[in-house]
Amino acid sequence: MEFETLKSRGFQIDGNPLTPQANYDAASTGPRLKNWAPGSAGPTRSVVSQLTTVRARSRDAARNNGWISNGIGNWVGNEVGTGIKPRSKAKDKAFAAAANKLWEEEFCPAADFDGVLDAYGLMALGVRSRKEAGEVFLKIHHLGLDSGMPLPIQFQLIEGDQVPHTLNEQRPDYEIVAGVEFRGGRRVAYWMLPRHPSDTSQGSTQPVRIPASEVIHHFAPLRPGQVRGMAETVQALVKARDFDEYDDAELTRKKTRADYTGVIKRQQYDEEDYKFDPFTGEPLENEGGVGVVNMQPGSFPALLPGEEIQLFDGDQGGGYGDFMRQQLMGVAASLGIPYELLSGDMRNVNDRILRALLNEYRRRIEQYQWLYTIPQLCQRMWTAFIDAAVLAGRLQAPDYATRRIDYIACDWRPQAWRYLHPVQDAQGELMLIKGGLGSRASAAAERGYDVEEIDEQNAADTQRARDMGLEYSHDPVKTKDDE
Repeated sequence: MEFETLKSRGFQIDGNPLTPQANYDAASTGPRLKNWAPGSAGPTRSVVSQLTTVRARSRDAARNNGWISNGIGNWVGNEVGTGIKPRSKAKDKAFAAAANKLWEEEFCPAADFDGVLDAYGLMALGVRSRKEAGEVFLKIHHLGLDSGMPLPIQFQLIEGDQVPHTLNEQRPDYEIVAGVEFRGGRRVAYWMLPRHPSDTSQGSTQPVRIPASEVIHHFAPLRPGQVRGMAETVQALVKARDFDEYDDAELTRKKTRADYTGVIKRQQYDEEDYKFDPFTGEPLENEGGVGVVNMQPGSFPALLPGEEIQLFDGDQGGGYGDFMRQQLMGVAASLGIPYELLSGDMRNVNDRILRALLNEYRRRIEQYQWLYTIPQLCQRMWTAFIDAAVLAGRLQAPDYATRRIDYIACDWRPQAWRYLHPVQDAQGELMLIKGGLGSRASAAAERGYDVEEIDEQNAADTQRARDMGLEYSHDPVKTKDDE
């Protein structure tokens, strides 16, 4: 019978009304799990309720904990490298070539409003901020044509602290949630402090409304509807801190214990025994009222009658290395980084295992590149750059208003992964291309290059070699004269 039918008829078990059993073990409320009672806060409240504390602890760990610092640096180095570079895919080839040149030669070096980094440096610092603090804002500054900049636009990185997550308001026509203004369910503005709230500089402490069209919010949401980002180190912080403190305490214990070798035991003691070295007769150093005999390495003392030396047991540290490895594996897994890359420990790792580890790690890196960094950060920077260049007359784009989608089309090239086996990997790519399962264009793109640029460079190299009468074992391009 169904449960409700049984219950309505008054069935009981052990004198208690009939109650259903949990279908899932994880939903059990028995003795084993009765203390596991997490909250059920929404995607935004679950983040902002602890955002300040976690963010501060994550930054502290990045400054002082070597494992967290190395993990963040390793991730940023792989996700951004020396820059995720754009290549215009506009159908107008002249426009595409001019846009690429303008970006690389003029705009990129002057892209930072603070005048510290170039465009690729902003990408790297933005990703680092996302990893360390959970989010970062990129403010788009529109400048005058007489600003002296190559283009009337620059970008400025803003830490999440400047968008107060405690700012929440409900109005008839809009609402502010964690510092973000929504109208009709869409982000329309960010309320931003002019300066970091912890800065010593004097300035306004009231947030200013900045339209969403002038702000890029870079973060990796974990739940639908999440408004603010949480530090991506959060799962590793407690274990990394406890492990680092334990390791430091163990090092201190070994250091302090190394100063003491053993004790001299006597059958009878006299007050004078604590004043002079029994071997040299020199006055003893005194620590806490107890005389300490200093001996040089290799000394072989001759003891007095009734004396004996009792050496301390050696500190072998049995199992300490295995314990270290196990704890670092936990920290590495929490950061999403292979243990070998976090620790530098490559013992018992052959090339096949290393290849498998790197393939999985790179797949995860690529997920963040193509789902968060490129669409959120890179593409919006490129779109703002193209808009400013066209409006300033630096790029000629007929019918831009109606063909804007075509003009801002861009292909992004993350920095290529280094070959694990240069010869074998290169031969594998050539086999795929020859077999029709790949193309030179795709192979070049995976390595962060543009096949058209490669062709131009090969042509220039070949022509220069011919002009200079040079011969090599292999010419990149065969000409009719070679046949």
